[in-house]
Amino acid sequence: MQIIKHLDKNLLDLTWSLWTELGVAGVLRNHQNTLILIEELILFTSVISEEDPRLRDEAMDWCAQFHHFVSISRLKSIIKDYEGLIEESFSEFSSTLNTLAKTNWPVLIPKKPLQLSLSQKSALRPYASAALLNIRARGIFGTGSRADLITFFLVHPSHDFSIAETTEIGYSKRNLAEILEDFHLSRLFNKFMQGNLQRYRLNKDSPLFQMLKPIPKYTKSWQLTFKVLLSLRKCLRQIENNTKSTQVIEIINCLSNLETILQKLDLSPPTFSNDFPRYIQSFNDWILEWTYTLSQNPKI
Repeated sequence: MQIIKHLDKNLLDLTWSLWTELGVAGVLRNHQNTLILIEELILFTSVISEEDPRLRDEAMDWCAQFHHFVSISRLKSIIKDYEGLIEESFSEFSSTLNTLAKTNWPVLIPKKPLQLSLSQKSALRPYASAALLNIRARGIFGTGSRADLITFFLVHPSHDFSIAETTEIGYSKRNLAEILEDFHLSRLFNKFMQGNLQRYRLNKDSPLFQMLKPIPKYTKSWQLTFKVLLSLRKCLRQIENNTKSTQVIEIINCLSNLETILQKLDLSPPTFSNDFPRYIQSFNDWILEWTYTLSQNPKI
């Protein structure tokens, strides 16, 4: 299917742009004002870079040099949401990195490490790019839930959140509750009651937050976005040689399984049509337009 070739081109452009913003030796930089979260990007890259070994090698180079900015606990937590999508590719990536950099990343299934040489070209530029807010926060607060909670509130400065609502960042409710209370006592966050629910809001007057600027203008749930992308890509690859009717059935089933996530991301795939060739074309047009825009325009 020609759709797969074009889709992979868009996804590789997106991935290259995000990694180049982090400091790998790349050219594309379309996401300078969009928050980048490294754990999701690593999982996504492990799959997509199978189509581009240089991307894999440069991402590996960055991880080997700056793995201390990667939260292993968060990585393990969000891996669960990618079941059936990343096991082999990520295991190969992590086992290779463990060999190269003496790290202890999770290996989901036994995989032989790749034989490769690192370019050592990666270099961080955390103070030049708003996209690297989370990296700066981890440099100050440590790699883990404190930095990630600060990041979450900084990119939503006008919102307040309950403890349960902050769990989307990938940590336990108990852990986040303790940190939120610490931040409240330190006057970094304000706390108030809304009915019977305790809520927190960023204290924007705290001088500590000046150290973390610039703040990215755009933020998105990369965890959900990448799950949709990997799920649809896997579906398209599996039905490549099937009949039109089977292709439509599998696409509809895949979209149905992703319905809740698609709603959260405000994505609207084309509605079903009995004209199978026409529906497949409309679906192909939709996913290519979305992924192209995603790779070029951080607002989408």
